[in-house]
Amino acid sequence: MATIIQTKSGKWKAIIRRPGFGVALKVKTFAKKADAEGWGRKIESEIERAVWRDVGEAERMTLGEALKKYERDRTERHRGKEAEKAHIRVLQSEPIMRNVLARIDRGNMRALRDRWVSDGYAVATVNRRLTILHAVFEFAREDLKMPSLENPVAGLKLKGANERERRVSEEEIKEILRVSESPALATFVRVATETAIRRGELCKLEWPMLDLKQNVAHLPGRITKNGKPRDVPLSTLASKFLKAQGNGKGRVLPLRPHSVTQAMTRAVERGREQYVARCSIKGDEPDPAFLLDLHFHDLRHEATSRLAELFNLQELMKITGESDAKMLMRYYHPRAEDFAKRMRAPWRNTQPAAKRGQKRRARAK
Repeated sequence: MATIIQTKSGKWKAIIRRPGFGVALKVKTFAKKADAEGWGRKIESEIERAVWRDVGEAERMTLGEALKKYERDRTERHRGKEAEKAHIRVLQSEPIMRNVLARIDRGNMRALRDRWVSDGYAVATVNRRLTILHAVFEFAREDLKMPSLENPVAGLKLKGANERERRVSEEEIKEILRVSESPALATFVRVATETAIRRGELCKLEWPMLDLKQNVAHLPGRITKNGKPRDVPLSTLASKFLKAQGNGKGRVLPLRPHSVTQAMTRAVERGREQYVARCSIKGDEPDPAFLLDLHFHDLRHEATSRLAELFNLQELMKITGESDAKMLMRYYHPRAEDFAKRMRAPWRNTQPAAKRGQKRRARAK
């Protein structure tokens, strides 16, 4: 039975103790004795039926506080910590961050997810935020000693994430380089398009990692996304742009990932505006897709599709750093017209020269 005592203030305190240990499992204060007794019976019944959960700490810590602890203890060790921190800053502005962990249920998380979708956020962005929130609740269960806390985010990810198939034309690249006010962006754009090296890897690229005589970039595991080192061949154009940066110590390209994204966004917007203006002056109809919805990461898609024309699947995986062929296919977007060009050649021309010679000699006889 719960122990009910009256405090000096006249209120009633109900104390539930662990059987055989005398340790207080749960303590709650009420204005009326009947309420304290009713609550005590309810908790004891849940303990007997093995359905009671100790969420004492979870009733004191807010989701925002748990998120701060998660950022300090977990995010700092993640390779993509800068991108994760950007999402955390957005999450911290949500009103639900003021709610204590124990009072957040699946309905709250579903409503938050659906609001993000209605606000127009991409599926990938929504799923990334849900992934962080899921990790926060697991962090609270394991590291913050709340084993009985349920994770209301489990299974809430959206299916059918938007897989981009955006190809980038040479005309679009030239327009971006023409209007960009950042000299370093030209190198970022050209090298990314020629090599499929990621934005974050380019930002961490150092001069000792480059062998411009052999046209190879040696990327150590400490700068790659998956932590595995890889060697990336450099095209003549990529080497030319890298050589133009000079040769010194430290980093090759003086921009941070966020700065690259901002410079790219400004260049795309400016290029689109100037392109439409030129078409208006000439009386031409502008291409509605030119420089529309173009992001820096699309350059990795474009580079992978171009490299696929030169290398087989295994070689392409080594170059791009993808360990899963299925993941690699998300970056490979061949054009049907390129396939059509290969099919235009007569079938006889695709046979080995020696075999064609044998057929000619046979017909001559």
